[in-house]
Amino acid sequence: MTHHKTDYAIIHAEILAESQPLLIQDGGILVAQGKIQKIFADSTEAQRQAQKLNLEIIDAGGAWLGPGLIDMHIHGCGGRDTGEQDLQTALESMAEFLCQRGITSFQPAVFPSVETMERTQTALEASRTAAYHVTSVYNEGPFIAPEKKGGLPGESLRTFTTDYMAQLLSFRHPATGRPLLGTMTVAPELEGTDSAWEMAAEAGARIAWGHSAAYADELPPRAGVHLTHLFNAMNGIDHRRPGLAIVPFLQQFQDATYELIADTVHVNQLTMEFLIRSLGTERLCLISDAMAAAGMGPGESVYLGRQVVCDGRVSRYKEGNILIGSAMLIHDTGRQLVEAGLIDVAGFFRIASVNPARVLGLTDRGAIEVGRRADLSLLDKELEVREVFVGRRD
Repeated sequence: MTHHKTDYAIIHAEILAESQPLLIQDGGILVAQGKIQKIFADSTEAQRQAQKLNLEIIDAGGAWLGPGLIDMHIHGCGGRDTGEQDLQTALESMAEFLCQRGITSFQPAVFPSVETMERTQTALEASRTAAYHVTSVYNEGPFIAPEKKGGLPGESLRTFTTDYMAQLLSFRHPATGRPLLGTMTVAPELEGTDSAWEMAAEAGARIAWGHSAAYADELPPRAGVHLTHLFNAMNGIDHRRPGLAIVPFLQQFQDATYELIADTVHVNQLTMEFLIRSLGTERLCLISDAMAAAGMGPGESVYLGRQVVCDGRVSRYKEGNILIGSAMLIHDTGRQLVEAGLIDVAGFFRIASVNPARVLGLTDRGAIEVGRRADLSLLDKELEVREVFVGRRD
């Protein structure tokens, strides 16, 4: 159940906090005006303060309390996607569907064009709901390698120009004033990559390397590299000449962050074990890369005019059987990683909330911390969503 509340208290919760101690057993929080006002290590004191302020008190009954999850790369879910003409309704429906599953913020991946950016800005201007939950926009392209485009439409690709890049960066998020373009995938081997990086950095947007045919020995030295869905749409870790997939393991890219689609189809379970055992979770961002069928079970749908078949785990174009996205959301794949013993509960919230917020430069959400949004997820001991709290009223 999703609650839109601005003033209340939660007691008797196992809190995954950002400050020490990281785990607060039988703790509580006070929320006022939609933001976390105080965190208590003792539920009794939290209850006493809440009663003094005449706040509604919610008993968590020992459930896990963490920040609302953030999916920083998603195309669709719940039968809706970003390829629809009525983008406002699609984003609102996606936001509602995701909230019910503990995901309170998301960065929709859209067709990378100036026209789509304009339509997205218009949709957010018209919808307080969409503007609250949508962090920014993810453009996979248009400056990517044709041979690594995967399921992306060929008509979306183009040669880099500073004028076109400037147009993409000119749109603003109506609620935050920040660039609407939050993340853009580029192939680092293509002409114009350096200029794209510099222009994005100056505007406050993030360049990600991906959909690339580059090899590791061709890559320019860069700090702050981010990788679009690691292992997918890039050259892998070949023992003779490794590609982009080896970047997070290299000393010269030791601060590189990277996305992981953990549905076990996009990346094999053994490969995920290798990745997490080797590098931990400090730089990993769990994403869904989900399509409209996500959360709906097996079936068929249409994306950008093409027929899509979903088996309940991934979506593929019917023609050519091309893998185009997942059908699992990050709450489900994150829980599976916990069940497999690859991460613990703290790691679950780290890769599904804390790290995406950090990569996107979001300081108002993504952690249980005083002053942040009270976008919260309450999970039972099996990590099933019990309650979700959104720090604004409808």
